[in-house]
Amino acid sequence: IRTTGVTDMADALHRLPGINLRDYGGSGGQKTVSVRGFGAGHTAVSYDGVVLSEVQGGSVDVSRYSLDNVGALQLTVGDNADIFIPARAAASAASLEISTESPFDSGRRSPSAVVQLRGGSFGFINPFAKFTKRMGKVTAQLLGEYIHADNDYPFTLVNGDLVTREKRQNTRMNSWHTEANAVWRITPRQSLAFKAYYYDNARHLPGPVIYYVTTSHERLREQNAFAQARYKGALSSTVSLMAMAKFNWSSSLYHDEDGKYPGGELNQNYWQREAYAAASVLWEPLEWLTLDYAADYFYNNLNSNLPKDNRPFRNSILQSATAKGKFGGLTVMARGLLSLYYNGAKNGEAARDARKLSPSLSLSWRPFSEQEFYTRLSYKNIFRMPTFNEAYFDHYGSVDILPESTDQLNLGLTYGLPQLSWLPEATFTLDGYVNHVKDMIVAVPYNMFIWTMVNLGKVRVFGLDATVNTRFVPAEGQGIILAANYSYQRAQPRTDRTSTEWMKQVAYIPLNSGGGSLTWENPWVNAVFHTTGVSARYTTNNNLPQTRIDGYMECGVTLYRTFSLGKSRLEVRADLINMFDKQYEVVANYPMPGLSLIHISEPTRRVVIS
Repeated sequence: IRTTGVTDMADALHRLPGINLRDYGGSGGQKTVSVRGFGAGHTAVSYDGVVLSEVQGGSVDVSRYSLDNVGALQLTVGDNADIFIPARAAASAASLEISTESPFDSGRRSPSAVVQLRGGSFGFINPFAKFTKRMGKVTAQLLGEYIHADNDYPFTLVNGDLVTREKRQNTRMNSWHTEANAVWRITPRQSLAFKAYYYDNARHLPGPVIYYVTTSHERLREQNAFAQARYKGALSSTVSLMAMAKFNWSSSLYHDEDGKYPGGELNQNYWQREAYAAASVLWEPLEWLTLDYAADYFYNNLNSNLPKDNRPFRNSILQSATAKGKFGGLTVMARGLLSLYYNGAKNGEAARDARKLSPSLSLSWRPFSEQEFYTRLSYKNIFRMPTFNEAYFDHYGSVDILPESTDQLNLGLTYGLPQLSWLPEATFTLDGYVNHVKDMIVAVPYNMFIWTMVNLGKVRVFGLDATVNTRFVPAEGQGIILAANYSYQRAQPRTDRTSTEWMKQVAYIPLNSGGGSLTWENPWVNAVFHTTGVSARYTTNNNLPQTRIDGYMECGVTLYRTFSLGKSRLEVRADLINMFDKQYEVVANYPMPGLSLIHISEPTRRVVIS
C-alpha cells in the first residue's frame, strides 16, 4: 500500500483485478464495490474478520473505512483457501477483507503513538491519531480521525458547441470516526479481541450535473456504531474453536429544503440494527485432512419515518460444512452451505422466506514442490437475498421477488520466477472465468409513475484477470517495484432474444480496466508513478450512444521520504493526483476531481513515550 502510491481506499481497490468501483465523486462520495460483473450486493465486506451489515440497500460504502490503519486488503472470488471462517463469510460470490494493523504487530511493550496530518486541494484536511499501550497479556489501542473537505472542484460542462467552466456546489463534508481495540493473548495459541467503532458523516449532496442547474439543498447524515468480540484458539492439538458476537446500529438521515415539497422540505430517516453470533470448529483428524463446521445466526430490522413504514425484520441461519484434503501437490476443498432466511414485517405483508443448499468445489495443483507454480479450478453456487428496499420500498419493492442465483467457474494459474540477487520477486497470475446470474432482480415500470421489482434478468459474464508483481534491485540500497493488473469483462444480458438489451454490455461494466504502479526506492526520495483506467461504459443495458460514458486513464505521482528523529521516524509524503487534469466520470453526471495535491506528514514508526 505504501510503496505503490495508493492515496485512499478507492485507489487501493482500483489496484485489484476484477473490481468495478462506483464512485459518486470526490472524497465525500459514496463508493461501492462489485466484482466480475456481479452487483455490489454480491460482495461481502468484512472488517477484521466480521462481515459488515447493510440490509437496506445491500451494498457497503467502503469510503467509511480509513486506509490509514489498514494492514491488508484481500479480495477473495469464490471460496477462501482458509476454511476456518464464519459461514457468513462464505455466503457471497466474492468477499473483500479489510484487516487493520494489529496492536501486537510492533512487538513493543512501551506505550507508543502515531500522529498524522494530511492536507490537500479543495479544502481537504485529515488529522489522524493512534495510541497503543501494552499491559501484560493485553494490548489496548485507541484511534480517531477527522476529515473535512469542501470538494468544490472545477469541471468543464459541454452542451453542444457551448463549453463552460463550472464548479461543484453544495459539496462540503465533515466526517469523523473513532475506534477502540483490545487484544488479550490468553495463551500463545488463544486470543480474545474486542472492537468498538463509531462513524459520523454530515455532508451536502451536490447531486448529478444538470445543464445550468447548480442549486442543491440536499443534506445527508450517516451514523454507524458497532461493537464486536472474537475468540480464536486451539482447544487441543487437533481441534480449534472460533466464536464471535456483534451488535450493529446505523442511521441515514436525509434532508432536502427544496420548496417543491409540502411544507417546503423533505425528511426521510432510516434506522437499521443487527445482532449477530457465530461459531466455527476446525478439526484436523489426519495430517492430510481438515474439516470445519460453522454456524451463524443474525437478526436484522429496519424502520423509518415514512408514512408507509413496513418495519421489516429478518432472521437468518447459515451453516457450512467444509472438507479440505492435501494429496502431495494436489489440494481439494469442498463445501456445502445451508442458508435459511425467515422474513417478517410488523406492518403489512412480509417478503418470501428462503432456504437453499449451495455447493462449491475447488482444486489447486502444485506439480513441482521446488517451484512456485500453481494451477487452480473452482466452481461455486451461491445466491443473494433481496434487500429490504427491493422487497418493501413504497411503490417500488415487491414481496414476491426471489433471490438472485449465481454460478461461478474459474480456471487460473500462478507462476513465480526463481529468486535472483537482482530479481528477488517476480509473480504472475492469470485467471479466466465464466459467471452466470439467473432470476436477476430488476425494476420495471408498472405505469408511468410506479415501478416495481421483478425477477426477469439473466446475465452471463466471460472474463480474464491478470496481475504482475516484480521487484528489481539495480544497485545496493535501491529497488524498483512494478505492480500491474488488467481485467477483461464481457457481461451480456441474456433474458430475451427480442429485447434491445440482448447480448449488449451490462450497464456500468467496462470491457477493459486496469492499473499499475512503478516505484523507485532509493536513499534520497522515493518516487512512484501510478495509473488506473477503464474503457467506455454505458448507463443502460441498451448501450445507446447517448448513454455512453467515455473511458479514462488517470495518472499520478507520489514522492515520500523518511527521516529519523531520535526514537521516532517522520515520513513526509506528497501525492499529485490526476496529474494531467483529466476530466472523467465513474458514475454518469458525477464528475470526478481534476488535478489535486495531497501532503502527508506522519511518523512511520511509533513515537515511544517513556
